[in-house]
Amino acid sequence: MKRILLILAIISLVFLQGCRGWRSEKPPIHLNPNMDFQAKYKAQALSQPIPDNTVAWGSKHAFVDETERLKIEQPKDQNAYFKGIESDGSFVKKIPSSIIVSHELLKRGQERFNIYCAPCHGQDGSGNGSVTSRGWFKPANFSNERVVAYADGRIFDIMTNGYNTMPSYKEQLSETDRWAIVAYIRALQKTQLSTINDVPEEDRLQIRE
Repeated sequence: MKRILLILAIISLVFLQGCRGWRSEKPPIHLNPNMDFQAKYKAQALSQPIPDNTVAWGSKHAFVDETERLKIEQPKDQNAYFKGIESDGSFVKKIPSSIIVSHELLKRGQERFNIYCAPCHGQDGSGNGSVTSRGWFKPANFSNERVVAYADGRIFDIMTNGYNTMPSYKEQLSETDRWAIVAYIRALQKTQLSTINDVPEEDRLQIRE
């Protein structure tokens, strides 16, 4: 009995040693550290900066032009801009007038097209992309009469909701980016279908040379 009491007394002294009345300089013991210690690029931010020229899925930077130079404030009930349709449900024939088709918009459309569309459609819109060259379904050439006849709103709708084997890209591309791609597709069609007669007369001689 005395031996048991002695052992209990020693154990009590050991525990009392831990109650010194001030904080220990040693770090606490973490039995389950989880994510207590982790490298952070910035508090409440991604651990690492996003590399340049990459598409980060799930980050708003993948979908929104950070400069917001192309951002257009539109009422949410404006179907022409957000859905590509008129009030009667038909596709809008031309890009909405609120979108200024400029060199800047075309450059943006080209950039987004080469990222999201070219793998299947090819950079020239011929349908000979890297994906289709490996056996996937080949999309129609953009210079095909049927595609040329599409209303601008229909091309926008295809990007928004998908078509046949093409998935929807509304999560990857903002409305403005989709319209920018529509403008760029029309420019691609011009490169395939234009003739020398479409060139200003003063520039024709340079082309022939």
